[in-house]
Amino acid sequence: RYGAAAYLGESPGLGLPGALLGIYLCHYDAIFVTGDEQWEHAKCAFRSTVTTGLTLNDHLCTVHWIKANGLGMAAREATGPDHPIRRLLKPHYYNTALINVKSKDMLLPVGQFAYRTFAFTETSWVQYFTDVSAGWVYEPLPAKLASKGLPSAFFDSWPLGQDALKLWYTIEAYVKAFLGPFYPNGDDDVLADGDVVDFWASFETQFGTPWNLPPLTMETLTTLLTELIWTVTGEHELVGSIVAYLTSPTGFPGKLLEGSAESDVQSFAQGLVIIALTGLRQPPLMDDWDHVMRSDSWSPSQQQSVLDAVRGFQVSLAELADQNDHDNQERTRQGGRKVSILNPRILESSVSI
Repeated sequence: RYGAAAYLGESPGLGLPGALLGIYLCHYDAIFVTGDEQWEHAKCAFRSTVTTGLTLNDHLCTVHWIKANGLGMAAREATGPDHPIRRLLKPHYYNTALINVKSKDMLLPVGQFAYRTFAFTETSWVQYFTDVSAGWVYEPLPAKLASKGLPSAFFDSWPLGQDALKLWYTIEAYVKAFLGPFYPNGDDDVLADGDVVDFWASFETQFGTPWNLPPLTMETLTTLLTELIWTVTGEHELVGSIVAYLTSPTGFPGKLLEGSAESDVQSFAQGLVIIALTGLRQPPLMDDWDHVMRSDSWSPSQQQSVLDAVRGFQVSLAELADQNDHDNQERTRQGGRKVSILNPRILESSVSI
């Protein structure tokens, strides 16, 4: 049975995570510590719980079926082909509908591939996704990180958190520059745009759980668009890049035999199939997108402003990538590890499998 918690010590005076002290497993309703006969099994069971939640909750259900799907549906169903929001988001819903419908057919049904890769009963498999979708809450990245109450000493030295916010705010600056020429009067122009109003409203009826977006303003629209682009680029890479954890039988197994500290042959093979599927990539985020961002319905000044914003975004991404390279040099120099998963040079423009 899934469910585990890891207990970490504290580094003296720093408030940072220290050594692993013990692991609680729901299956046994017990805590295991170093030296216990089941210690290696407990660690592997914890990893199994992590990879299952990361893959099924964060990656498949939340990023693909709720947020990326919501992006594509709202953009294509609520805005016209030349609408600025439609053009802004076009690179970021490329192939999304095809990928998501295939994942729904291949992964979701009981008896299909994902069901066989993990250790759910028929009833709990359906209930798991029902619970995830019912409990999902729209929360942009900065607010989500702030809500965790992490000690500043930890957050300031946490590479993933720092890199994620740098990328999110780079996307936000791009969204502001893109939208500015179309809504010079801010909230009044936004609320007068029927397509924007429909776009905003569509998120409340896409599936059983409404997004519960705040009132529509220029600021909240910018935040939503930023969050959507971040989701299908940075967040998707963050929760979906699990190759390194599945290439070893002692890595992150989707299911685990009782008492075992490594995958069985079938589970390991299923993990390798998942790796093969995730190798099918989408167009890179850092690319020439000028051809998508031209419209005869825009004024010459709007067209030039859009191209300036798009090209400026590419410059900012290149600068951010260079900054990540520099940060990694400093991290390794100080005895830490490289963290390149959010380097814009490796990110895709839309979700892949």
